[in-house]
Amino acid sequence: MSQSSSTQDGRDRGQAQSPRSHRRKRKVLSCEQCRCSKLKCDRKQPCGACMRRGCQLSCSFLTTPSVVTGSINDHPTSNPSSSNVPPRNTFAAPLPPLRQPVACLDDRPERPGPDGIQDSQDSRWEAVLQRPFPEHDPVAVTDTLSPFSIGPSISLQDIIDILPSRTICDCLVSHFFNHISALFPILHGPTFQKQYVAFMQQPYEVDLSWLALLFSMCSLTLNTMEPSDPRLADLWPKRSHFKEQEAVTMSRRLQQTAMVCLIQDQFFIRHKLSTFEALLMVIYNLSYNESVDQGWALLGMALNIGIALRCNVDSQGLNHLETERRRRCWVGILTLHTYQAILFRDIDMSFLLDIKTTMPADVNDADITQEGVSRPSSAPTQMSVMMFKVRLFRISTQICHHISGPSRLEVEPLNKFDATIAAEQQRWDSTYLVDGAPNILDSSYAYWCILQTYAHQLYLLLHRPFRHSRSPHFLTTSRERCIASSAALMDIHRQIYEVPLLRPYLWLLRGVTSLKALHAAVALNSCLLDMPSSFELGLYREKLNKLVLRMEDLSRRSAICLKAHRILLQLQTQFGAENQQLPNSGTRFESTIEDWTDMREWFGADLFNWNLDNVGNIPSI
Repeated sequence: MSQSSSTQDGRDRGQAQSPRSHRRKRKVLSCEQCRCSKLKCDRKQPCGACMRRGCQLSCSFLTTPSVVTGSINDHPTSNPSSSNVPPRNTFAAPLPPLRQPVACLDDRPERPGPDGIQDSQDSRWEAVLQRPFPEHDPVAVTDTLSPFSIGPSISLQDIIDILPSRTICDCLVSHFFNHISALFPILHGPTFQKQYVAFMQQPYEVDLSWLALLFSMCSLTLNTMEPSDPRLADLWPKRSHFKEQEAVTMSRRLQQTAMVCLIQDQFFIRHKLSTFEALLMVIYNLSYNESVDQGWALLGMALNIGIALRCNVDSQGLNHLETERRRRCWVGILTLHTYQAILFRDIDMSFLLDIKTTMPADVNDADITQEGVSRPSSAPTQMSVMMFKVRLFRISTQICHHISGPSRLEVEPLNKFDATIAAEQQRWDSTYLVDGAPNILDSSYAYWCILQTYAHQLYLLLHRPFRHSRSPHFLTTSRERCIASSAALMDIHRQIYEVPLLRPYLWLLRGVTSLKALHAAVALNSCLLDMPSSFELGLYREKLNKLVLRMEDLSRRSAICLKAHRILLQLQTQFGAENQQLPNSGTRFESTIEDWTDMREWFGADLFNWNLDNVGNIPSI
């Protein structure tokens, strides 16, 4: 059969295709790993590129035949520095313009919402898990079983071109390790720096999963910095009046490109430590810039990848440094599950407590080498916040298991968990405060504030069944506890927004911390409307009104705060500062207030019923 007729058959889905045995077979010029990563292959067994990347065991020249001549996997690679960009008549395509998602994620333009913020409902990360079908050739197939490998390929050069300049990348990486890493220290700083320097020297020899880690790190860091920061001046057009919108757009594009790198590295079926690190960073980024629930599917995949890599156990043959890197990643996956547990109260994570593991050492990065790990310091370290978060993970998991069962209405477990949380708060005080006051010499006070938000969130979950006077289980102390914790959460939100000492952590308010403040506002209103008429409401109404204003300002760069602001406006309308206490009636409050801790439904604005009842409770959906 002639080449033209073969091509014609490949283009016409309705016509029968020629027998597989009659097709011309192409000579395999590169191993599987080099073909997927668009690297030069020297055809040795194993090849040099695989040797350098530590994947020599998977270096193979065996492939399954392609159905269509010209498949994205059939293009031979050459020297990437000179001809890495595929010809434009191939399936590879450059990334689309900034305001469109990456081609292999979704070919539909994203529609900006109010103030330039794209509604998270319109850009759900479920698009990452879709299996796109190439429009240019509907019968093209891949030579692997990965569900993410069908679709247009992006050349490595086009991917690398998305990165900001070397100067900006240096700035973003440095900012990450100075201001963010301590909150999520899954990376060993010196190891990452060596990898980063090697990438800058030989960018086309890069491991795609590690490149995904770099993209997601840059995306997260960009969202933590003010667009007016002079260090970022080269990112924006001169005299730009839309820097905040441009920062959001660029951050999203970097995050999307991180997923492109993982997809093209076939992370679904090929796992390595860099895959695990990159996924954790992507999920952490999602939690603070989109919504916690949007990382749920990826979180399950990351957990299974971590188990497959045996990060929860100490494998034979690994040096101390590699062992600690894996332990850090494992506690990273545990702390990410904490968000799910305490924000969505009906999710029981107790099964994770049954997975035996060894915790990482509570030491600084410089204390870890291939030869050994220094003894833990008595002073706080770069890992101290994470170690406290791991303790919180265990406590929150036990509490969420408790409130999901019949024991949630028993006073004895309530008192036991109250005491446990209070003991943790004492530990934070002794570690991060100086004589009960903020430490002005470092970031200790910011860490203290962050940990306190977890404690008060757990108090609200524990005391919810006991906080209303018409409940058969009513406890005055529980109502007081809910009011105090709600006010504390809103006050921490205010401090992070206003206090100059905490300014480097303003970005926290664009994600989980604002979700907790929203939860606090709903809980506070419910409790205040149950107070006696003699109770002074003015101070608490003022806290709510100021929270509304902060959310409005933060909504310019946060989809979470945009939706939270809409919800708070509705609360303000129903329970404005001028409103008097509503009379007690026979309204069935338990059926209507039951779900004020289930924040998943708060963000489905189109499904939400804003007709609050006459005791200020949100109806269940």
